[in-house]
Amino acid sequence: MPITQSAKKASRQSLKRKSRNDYFKAIYRESRVAFEKAIKAWDLESAKKVFFNEKKDGKTTKAWLQSILDKLAKKYIMNENTASRRKSRYNKMLKTLALSSK
Repeated sequence: MPITQSAKKASRQSLKRKSRNDYFKAIYRESRVAFEKAIKAWDLESAKKVFFNEKKDGKTTKAWLQSILDKLAKKYIMNENTASRRKSRYNKMLKTLALSSK
């Protein structure tokens, strides 16, 4: 248990940051799973919607993989290079799927 005031404050800050990080990681996980399901099902349109944040039925979809990766990098939850590498790999998967479906 923290004893000093500064240790108590550091503990509170740590809990706040952890909850924020967990929230964004959960959103990323949800969008990544939706994207991977679409890729495995060979569904190019839904994969593009998940990756590029396209509108569906007049509403924005929850899973926007590309923008979520940018947010994670911006908030220092994920390293910028890691986010960039993952976006590149997901984009490569989309291109492969598009070429194979032709």
